[in-house]
Amino acid sequence: MDPKSKRLSPDTVPSRLLKKYYKSGPRYTSYPTAPQFKSEFDREAVLAEWRKTNLPQGKGLSLYIHIPFCGKRCLYCGCYTETGHKKDTVKNYLEALQIEVDRTLGVIDPKRSLEQLALGGGTPTFLQPEFMAELVNGLKKSFNFSSAAERSLEIDPRSVNNDYLDALIELGFNRFSFGVQDLDPNVQKNVGRVQPEEKIVALLEHLRKRGQNAINIDLIYGLPGQTLESYAVTIDKVIKIRPSRVALFGYAHVPWVSPHQQALEQYSIPTPEERMALFGLAYNKFLDRGYAHVGMDHFALPDDELIKALKSRTLTRNFMGYTTRRGLDLIGIGASSISSVGATYAQNVKDVAKYLEQAGTDTWVKALILTSEDLLRRELILDLFCNFYLDLSALEQKFGIGFAEHFAPELEKLKEMQQDGLIEIAPDHLRVTDLGRFFIRNICMTFDQYLEADSQARYSKTL
Repeated sequence: MDPKSKRLSPDTVPSRLLKKYYKSGPRYTSYPTAPQFKSEFDREAVLAEWRKTNLPQGKGLSLYIHIPFCGKRCLYCGCYTETGHKKDTVKNYLEALQIEVDRTLGVIDPKRSLEQLALGGGTPTFLQPEFMAELVNGLKKSFNFSSAAERSLEIDPRSVNNDYLDALIELGFNRFSFGVQDLDPNVQKNVGRVQPEEKIVALLEHLRKRGQNAINIDLIYGLPGQTLESYAVTIDKVIKIRPSRVALFGYAHVPWVSPHQQALEQYSIPTPEERMALFGLAYNKFLDRGYAHVGMDHFALPDDELIKALKSRTLTRNFMGYTTRRGLDLIGIGASSISSVGATYAQNVKDVAKYLEQAGTDTWVKALILTSEDLLRRELILDLFCNFYLDLSALEQKFGIGFAEHFAPELEKLKEMQQDGLIEIAPDHLRVTDLGRFFIRNICMTFDQYLEADSQARYSKTL
């Protein structure tokens, strides 16, 4: 049989399954998910949990810095960002970031090894090069960076030139993620993000000349105006550029969360069937040209770290997406950022003005201390979502449970998904099938003990 015949194609996924499983649900960048974080929480109890992670055998650290500034808001965007801020506000924000860092390192041992740094937004490269240098050099003085640390940032191609890229390399960045989304001029105009293909190609060529090959391109399927014909052209162009990774996200239309997205409703937004056809087209093209499918929505070349992590079943996921460094405590710094340290989550205030006011005292507005049941289900959902496989014996041994007894109601619910060919259930493992990968959010929702009591209206569609 031709191996390509086993792949997803626009007509591989039955329409009845698309209709059946097309519902609202979490993306599981955390479990429990952010709606479960509590505005009333015991701050000292959370801090005590943080201090517990400073033991000699403590984990390494991952640091996320949120830059909530953009020159102009893209209409598809669901991230927290603000527009219209001037140089003084940005400078004050950087000072506030350092204040929060100093306060955090009064709780977290600064000698712990920092294994990952990620700058997200918003638009991190909204910062002028001198401000970027001020920020990164301050972090270097505060944290114990590992010599092998991954240092990544998100880049709006419209906001940088070769000189800026050179400055980023000198600061130690070694992974670069470009927000491209789509290369079709009509789609770019619809979503308010016009960026010439020629500039993107030139920027990537410059990075490669400087010896930087860890390059990611973000794409979105399901945007208004996308057709199979136009998206095929975009995918072919991206493959020709040959990034080491591609993140292929489904557009999340959530105007109740991001009201600016209402402006896109004047256009034709692809249906669930059309979205799956767009994804199927990209999926096949990437696999035909040597990329491997990673997790729910990533593709990577064979020598990429993501592929190695997938093969060893150590792939993990956090608020920054898929990552290879499993087990790190994640510290989030900046407006709206979320920390995941030990058995806790803690989320910062979103509004920049309020963040500036509170940076020296307490920026947390929500937090959660996980129960033993939360930790069990987090581990389970993480393994399913990242590696599409669950070793039941290992889970039983780690958490001291009998899987069949503990999850009897969930296994009963999974029978229907098993009949639909989405999951295989064996005495010693659960395995998500190739078809089931595209319904992974639905599968994980089965194990979410909060979902039935929660309003699903706040989530995007699962497909």
